[in-house]
Formats: sequence, C-alpha cells, structure tokens
Amino acid sequence: MGKPNSLGNTLKIVKIVESDPRMFPQLLKLLLHKDSIVAMRAMNGTKRLMRADKDFFDPQKESLVKVYSKTKHNVVKLGLITLYFDFIKEFSSTELKRIKTLTLKWMDESEDWMILAQGLKLLEKLAKIDPTIQPDVIAVAKRLQKDSRKAVATKAKKVLSGL
Repeated sequence: MGKPNSLGNTLKIVKIVESDPRMFPQLLKLLLHKDSIVAMRAMNGTKRLMRADKDFFDPQKESLVKVYSKTKHNVVKLGLITLYFDFIKEFSSTELKRIKTLTLKWMDESEDWMILAQGLKLLEKLAKIDPTIQPDVIAVAKRLQKDSRKAVATKAKKVLSGL
C-alpha cells in the first residue's frame, strides 16, 4: 500500500491505461472509491492522463461535472477543481455554470486551504469568462480575505483587486 501521500502504483497504472485506453473508465470509477487513498491515487493518474492526452479528457468531460463531482473526498474535489481550471475552454456554458455551483458549494463546505485557494483561482477565471458571476466570487473572496492561512487570504485579496 505504501505511505498515504505516495503515488503507490499510480505511474504503473498510467502506463497500463496509456497502452490500453479501454481501461480508463475503470480508473475513473476509483474516483468514487470509499477509501480516500485509492481515490487520491486515481485522481493523480486521471490528471496525468488527461493532461498528457486530450483524448482521455474529451469523452469524460461531462462525467467530470455530473458523476465524479459527487465524491465525498476533498482530494478528488481538489483534483476536479484543477482539471476544470486547466480545461475551462472545453466546457459548455451550461457545464461552466454547474462548475461554478460545485466550486462555491465545495468552498462553503470545506476548511481545506487548498480547496479554498484553488477554488478562488478557478472562480476568478470563471468570472472573467462570465462577468455575471462576479458578485458571487467577490462575496467569497471578501469572506476569505481575513482567513488565518496566508495562501487563502492572499489569493482572496488578489481576486478582489483583479475583479
């Protein structure tokens, strides 16, 4: 099993899936696994595959928003936030609205500084695409600008000065 934050066999799994892409749906299903370590490693592999080859992303785009967003694990939510950010131009306006809603919900439910900081980064990018969401983003940033964690407070202040 290895250390909880280690890659485990992730790199080996990525090579297997690269050589047989039909196995990719099995890896994705692990994003919803009850064990957070399994889900974390599946997300790591998923991000590696999608970033290296858009053919892994395109057919799964909708499921990243509708299915895998139902995860209970913060590590998967964080991975989804980063994938949404990386592939933002690939999503439809309807999907972007859902991504905004998910991100706001996750940030409201979480104290995880990485979800908060990366969520702000994603929301800022979304607000530049769709200025109508700026009030929601400003409200979140105002709330977080006094966060005790420097990374969160600094990002919130940067968002406020940029919108």
